[in-house]
Amino acid sequence: MNIARDAGVGMASALFWHGLAGHEPDTSQTLLFFFERSAVFVDVGANYGLYSLLAALWNPSIRVVAFEPLLPIFENLKKNVALNGLADRILCEKVALASNSGTATLYLPASEGKDLESTGTLSSNSWQVRKHAQPVQVATMRFDDYEASHPAHVDIIKIDVEDFEADVLRGMTKVIRRDRPFIVCEILPRNREHKNERTRQVIEEFGYTPYWITPSGYIRVSRFDFERHDTNFLLSPVALADEILTDLAPLWSLSKQTAESGVA
Repeated sequence: MNIARDAGVGMASALFWHGLAGHEPDTSQTLLFFFERSAVFVDVGANYGLYSLLAALWNPSIRVVAFEPLLPIFENLKKNVALNGLADRILCEKVALASNSGTATLYLPASEGKDLESTGTLSSNSWQVRKHAQPVQVATMRFDDYEASHPAHVDIIKIDVEDFEADVLRGMTKVIRRDRPFIVCEILPRNREHKNERTRQVIEEFGYTPYWITPSGYIRVSRFDFERHDTNFLLSPVALADEILTDLAPLWSLSKQTAESGVA
């Protein structure tokens, strides 16, 4: 993997010194499992493109759609894609996925390094707003609207949108109900505020099961109102009886069997 100059300095440094263990190692390994088996990956909040690049380099037949709404980051995302010779398989879209198509305000905190701050959010009820982060107007789109003109059967989705995941999920309701993709989603601990109840409700409506991604395995949970260091979850269209999983293969097999049998 090649990273263009000043197109993700923190990401490049972590990869250089520590490889995939330098950035979300358990999440990286989770996504690699699905990248090996998937035809289409949707990267929501792609930033400088770590997971988009990883998917396309790991699986030479996978197609990737990477959504990144901030122009400076988007331009560097495209540089990284081009530098790795992947422009034919990674489609970069300068738009934020949301529950409505149109425009919205993204609140962008000031950066303390060369990279543009990665904690910008569309959530109006956020610490970014309370800290008077810079408001930036961005284009928004429901993924269901996008997919209507870019049809694809989606296998794996990654969502990293700083407390806005419920709206992103709402905007892809049709695709999720149709394709039943696996979803790796950051869900930040907000137990002192809204407790991620909107996100929990959406996941429950879809009939999905959340598994907390940890170094010890995948722990099935029913709520998100607990303190945690690891913030990424696997949202699965199927569930096994075990409370803790260490192998994703049975989950993947059950998903394929369920899809073939036509059971929702």
